[in-house]
Amino acid sequence: MANRIEEQLEDIDQMTLTPFVQQVLDRADVEVDGWRCEPVVGGIDMSSGVYRFSGNGPANGEALPWTLILKVARETPDSRATPHHWRHWKREMLAYQSGLLDNLPGGLVPPRCYGAGEHRDGTTWIWMEEVRDEVHERWPLEYYGSVARCLGQFNGTYLTGKPLPDDHWLTRKHLRQYLESAAPAVELLLNSMDHPLIQRALPGISAEFIQEIWEERHDILETIEHLPQTLCHLDAFRRNLFSRRAADGSDQVVAVDWSFLGIAAVGEEIAPLVNGSVAFGAVSPTEELELERIVLEGYLEGLHDAGWRGNPDLVRFGYAATLYWRYAVGGFVGEMIPWMLDEGHHAAVEEAMGHSMEEDAEQLAFFQYEYEQVHRLKAVLDGSF
Repeated sequence: MANRIEEQLEDIDQMTLTPFVQQVLDRADVEVDGWRCEPVVGGIDMSSGVYRFSGNGPANGEALPWTLILKVARETPDSRATPHHWRHWKREMLAYQSGLLDNLPGGLVPPRCYGAGEHRDGTTWIWMEEVRDEVHERWPLEYYGSVARCLGQFNGTYLTGKPLPDDHWLTRKHLRQYLESAAPAVELLLNSMDHPLIQRALPGISAEFIQEIWEERHDILETIEHLPQTLCHLDAFRRNLFSRRAADGSDQVVAVDWSFLGIAAVGEEIAPLVNGSVAFGAVSPTEELELERIVLEGYLEGLHDAGWRGNPDLVRFGYAATLYWRYAVGGFVGEMIPWMLDEGHHAAVEEAMGHSMEEDAEQLAFFQYEYEQVHRLKAVLDGSF
């Protein structure tokens, strides 16, 4: 993919860039006479590429600096053509084109989009503003609570009267699809229990226990799908979130990467905010329990702001079950185990995650706590649906 995209980037010319730069600078007299293009390091999704274009636009004798972000996504064997599949590669482009991201409820906003469409080769191209943190470069734990409150306001609005969108390309049953895609990796794990890295990653875990939690997914998924459903970003963790000042001086949370946007259960939204922020090194694993407390409190406050007065245990179950089955089962087993067993992937994954595969393996103790919380809450909620 990289070579093909780089060849296409070489075809970008002054005519292509000028209207976007004019939008960035809000100047119709800007000329584009030179620029630089460089890749932006992102996550571990190999189906997309992100690039930064920058330069100086002469206008009436002024040299006006500008930057643009281009995100390119393509279909891969994992991205699936089915529009509601969680890996559908056109979703983010369609979200911007639809206007669904305009005027989101709560303090959550997407980056400004200057253009979104399909390239002649079938890839999707989204030109958008570059977003940088203006309020906090390294977020204090308390700020995660403010962000969670914005997410609660966003989700809560669709739980209290705002109609859920029914666009055919929205993700549906994200967690179920994600778990089912992990089936081959579960089988691989069950056949690799004696591998040294697996033994280090899963000390004291038996093949029987793995088989038990894998079979248990059916009951968990059915419960989650009976929880109140709302519109969710579904990948709102630190690397995809930025803090900045709005025009009126208030704090604003900018969320990038809307490629998972869809309908999900209350509580699902904040599982990435906790686990993803720790997994990618923004928060220390030693602070994960405190982060969870702050995020849950902030999210519940946001739901309350939006007028939702439901049972908080529904939120806690949606969060805990999603965190465990999405990240411990779907993420760690479904994605990390195959990479652990293939040394050819180690360098790329470690660069994206910001730490070694061994360090990632050592972060799993928290998941056992969440597993116990899921069963405690399920016992409380059984018969509530």
